[in-house]
Amino acid sequence: MPCIQFLGKHSANPPSIMKYQSIALFLISACLTHAGAPVAPATGTVSFEFDASTINGNGSLGTAFKNAVDGETTATLFDLSSVIAGLTLTITPSQSDISNTANGLGITSGGTLNTAGDALTFSFNKAITFDFLDMGDFTGEGLAGEDSVSLSYSNANPTISLVGGDFDNDTSDTITFTTGNALIANESFTISRVDGDFAIEGFNITVVPESSAYAMLTGLCALSLIIIRRRHTRL
Repeated sequence: MPCIQFLGKHSANPPSIMKYQSIALFLISACLTHAGAPVAPATGTVSFEFDASTINGNGSLGTAFKNAVDGETTATLFDLSSVIAGLTLTITPSQSDISNTANGLGITSGGTLNTAGDALTFSFNKAITFDFLDMGDFTGEGLAGEDSVSLSYSNANPTISLVGGDFDNDTSDTITFTTGNALIANESFTISRVDGDFAIEGFNITVVPESSAYAMLTGLCALSLIIIRRRHTRL
């Protein structure tokens, strides 16, 4: 066949062989660059501390977020591409306006959730897991008038109701999630007040690669191996 002659040991067209070698080397380089690492756009953890106005410890970015969302009454988009390439967050208040103060993130002017119907919905444009939640001044055991919050998702993840004793330190305000916390791009989670008066001090999310990105990388690596094997077989 012509392709056997083209790649054979006695081929009179070595530049063409070099072209195939270059393609194979390029594919191998791409695989090595991304193997065991996130496929672009980048993945990773984003840590929001609303009470301290920082994002991944960056005060300038946290302040920019505060200035962008504070007082907004409708869905507000914030660009996080300086942390994760191409990432955006959309935050939507259930009523009144978003409030970001030294207390944390909430509704109206105090930066808290303290009124019936208060809730904030968060949506990222990339697939994520919602890993960690920090509620400010969250106490009680769920009795009438004590703090109680609901975490719900726009997908099939289960809705979680939390009172003071449900949190990691059993007295206050932090909890880690390891299951039922995944969302694909543009799905959302909502933090809603059930009772009491408290703020969202912060949370962590992890941006994860889409399955299609892994499939593309797998195909790229497989193609490079095919080119290498054919070249060695026919030389």
